[in-house]
Amino acid sequence: MKKIILILSVVFLSSCATRTSFNSFYQKNQKDADFSLGLNASLIKPFLSGEDYEDVKPILKKAKHIRILVFSENAERKSDKFNTFIKKSDFEKIIKIKDDDDKIAFFTLEDKNKIKEVVLEIYSDDDLVLLGLKTNLTQKDIDKLLDSN
Repeated sequence: MKKIILILSVVFLSSCATRTSFNSFYQKNQKDADFSLGLNASLIKPFLSGEDYEDVKPILKKAKHIRILVFSENAERKSDKFNTFIKKSDFEKIIKIKDDDDKIAFFTLEDKNKIKEVVLEIYSDDDLVLLGLKTNLTQKDIDKLLDSN
């Protein structure tokens, strides 16, 4: 019986380790950020202009919360730490754009054909901005968004 419990515990813990959400990175690094913000997705509308809101409205309808971290000091070290986090998790890099020392990368975490999280990394002028969006998007939602834009 002890062996079964031990095996189930190891399987459970290893599956948790690979399904790490951006929220865990946010919680561990929030105190080191120059700016951090976590809010319910329904509260994002006041921060966007009318046209910008209409562009992202389909995504926000299926979003739960948004987490933002901004690092100015030690941004390179935090970028390395974030990249280590990404490699250890199941996030998939969708796109990476690099221009000199500036880079933008877009990651998703999928589960059962749904995009559960979207993370945007922006590294520019020794500043690092990380934006995480907890969501429940399907490929059909993404297609609609791409078609409308």
